[in-house]
Amino acid sequence: MVVETATQERTSRAFEQAAMSNGDAATFSIGVTQRVIGPLTELAIAATKESAHLAAELQIVALEACLETLESTRRALTLMGASARLVTQASDRLQTAAMDTGRRIREALESGSGVPDTTRR
Repeated sequence: MVVETATQERTSRAFEQAAMSNGDAATFSIGVTQRVIGPLTELAIAATKESAHLAAELQIVALEACLETLESTRRALTLMGASARLVTQASDRLQTAAMDTGRRIREALESGSGVPDTTRR
């Protein structure tokens, strides 16, 4: 029985040492994990901030592009309006000139022929 008791004591001490070793290992592992989690958390926060900053900058650029498009469209419409106005004015001037020319031709024909105009009654 003495042998059994000695074996049990040695086994018990081995388990106690293993438990202490495992406890130390667990403590060490927790410490390492905490030291690793800190920088990883900081990196995740920095990445999140950078993503938000990038998204805001991209939205600003997109809005500026829309504003430029609207301004370009406004300028194009203004130029189209000016062009239409110029074409209308030119058309009015040509119509006036054609009417004046027609009147003068009619007067020349009436005065030069000596024949009364039979088309008028």
